[in-house]
Amino acid sequence: MTEDQVKRDVLLAAQWTKKFVTVEQLAGIALFLCSDIAENIMGVALPVDGGWTAA
Repeated sequence: MTEDQVKRDVLLAAQWTKKFVTVEQLAGIALFLCSDIAENIMGVALPVDGGWTAA
């Protein structure tokens, strides 16, 4: 299998969104968690994985 086939047929097949999380999306989550809006969010696991753990 090629690298593209593995990405498409193995990795993305198990994700609901069928796309990888981007650096910009991760940065957005980090900025949100560092903001005053998220001041009451504590001690929680927040998967940012395109639905991989939900499958």
